[in-house]
Amino acid sequence: MDAVGKPYRFVPPRFGHFIPALLQRCLPWYMDHKYGIERWEVRGAEGLRASIDAGHGVILTPNHSRDSDSVGIGFTGIRAGTFPHVMAGWHVLLESRFQQFIIPRAGGFSVLREGNDRQSVRTAIDLIAQGSRPLILFPEGYVTRTNDRLGILQEGATLIARQAASQRKKKNNGSAVIHPVIIKYQFCGNLEKATEPKLARLENKLSLPTDSSAALIERLERIQEAIIRDQEEKALGEPSEGLLSERASRLIDALLKPLEEAWGRIDGTTDTYERVRKLRSVILDHSVNKDVIEEENRRLHRQLAHCTWALKLSSYDPDYLAKEPCIERFMETLDSLEEDAFESIQVSRPWRMVLDIGDAIPVSPRDKTLGQQLKNAMGTQLAILATELNQPLP
Repeated sequence: MDAVGKPYRFVPPRFGHFIPALLQRCLPWYMDHKYGIERWEVRGAEGLRASIDAGHGVILTPNHSRDSDSVGIGFTGIRAGTFPHVMAGWHVLLESRFQQFIIPRAGGFSVLREGNDRQSVRTAIDLIAQGSRPLILFPEGYVTRTNDRLGILQEGATLIARQAASQRKKKNNGSAVIHPVIIKYQFCGNLEKATEPKLARLENKLSLPTDSSAALIERLERIQEAIIRDQEEKALGEPSEGLLSERASRLIDALLKPLEEAWGRIDGTTDTYERVRKLRSVILDHSVNKDVIEEENRRLHRQLAHCTWALKLSSYDPDYLAKEPCIERFMETLDSLEEDAFESIQVSRPWRMVLDIGDAIPVSPRDKTLGQQLKNAMGTQLAILATELNQPLP
């Protein structure tokens, strides 16, 4: 299901323990079956547990480079002996009836990321102010597809944290703290066995020659260029020239600028995620208009598809792999290209998932440096894990 034509309705969290406890028991099996994650490790759980025992209102802020993050973050609850609440994008609840049923009962609640969802924000503040369970907020706001690079941290997480801290202070209810969390993946399988079928499948799809003797990065760059060329022909009528990063940037503008002009959303913003968020907001608002006809709905779907492609292209950076040609960056780039070409990923295995819970950052209601503190902490944790877990590409 998708959100076109569906008016947003806030979905509140449930507070029972039975279903969260059942899901925690199933989580290791599910992560293995669904994502090929056969090993997992949580670091710093004792610090999280100490914050809970001290009665603090606790916020967990993980990075978000893969779809598996939103489920795998549950490992932190297993190790710390708690059942966190989580703010989940409304579109996630729309993906299936099962998710509509299970996410609220697991402690999740909806947020309309494309709009000003005051009810969701108020719920988040209240949960932290009451301090019954930790609250998980993904501060990047979307799946970045770059595990070794943080996206821009949105202001929502720190704004919620400061307001919750203010509420706790007024009620003499103790403090609020943020525990930054970095999720890092390491591939533990046979590289050639995992990548050769994927590369060959993509080359066949894109009518490229299959040369297993060519360097891995060279084959990947050819595939990336072919995907960009295909999108250029659709959006511009012909392929362009230049560095892939420059072409991706031009293509993003070609996809988004006509929509921004049509919907009156030109404001000088250069961040692709923010541009897409604003466009999705106005498009989805328009789609619930009762006078929208079927032909108009098809046009809106095409416009949303352009927004999705712009967001995907924002992760097309050849330097990301070239600067550190490691197995992990190669595998995640290959998976991203496979998803773009086929709209699905064939799971490789085995993967190891490491979740590093950082030290508590005290939240002061008026501390305007909180966002920078969070960014610095997450950046440091990520750099340490990347140095430890990334494996050189043969």
